[in-house]
Amino acid sequence: MAQACPINFTAADNTVSRIVSLLAAGMVALFFVTGAEPWLYALGADLLVRLYGSKHFSPLYQLATALKRLMHLPTRTVDGAPKSVAGHSGLLFVLLMIAAAAFGLQAMLVTVAAVYVVCLLMDVIFNFCVGCKVYYLYRLIIREE
Repeated sequence: MAQACPINFTAADNTVSRIVSLLAAGMVALFFVTGAEPWLYALGADLLVRLYGSKHFSPLYQLATALKRLMHLPTRTVDGAPKSVAGHSGLLFVLLMIAAAAFGLQAMLVTVAAVYVVCLLMDVIFNFCVGCKVYYLYRLIIREE
């Protein structure tokens, strides 16, 4: 199956996306180091802005774009639909972390955060987007029905 979405023809800059993933992992780490929940709220708000508003108003997107420009990194365009699904998955992870922190469910918080950070770092280090792969599997299943 070709990795393309027949509905969403948007494109995304994979370089910026990977930098955003690194920054998001850093924000989760800052939450654990400081114990301050506003790091999670800020990450959730940033995801909401990127997913439902304009990514150009997202502080993480702006910082990632500036870092890309500063380091003279190349633009690598990819299909935007899988990245959108990955972003929605990330939002779910962050909302679960916020709920776990609010209810004092430390084991759940650590587990969800660990899975989320592993997914983020797989994108950063290996260019393997778990949310994107889930999207392609979903599309494959839908196509075969």
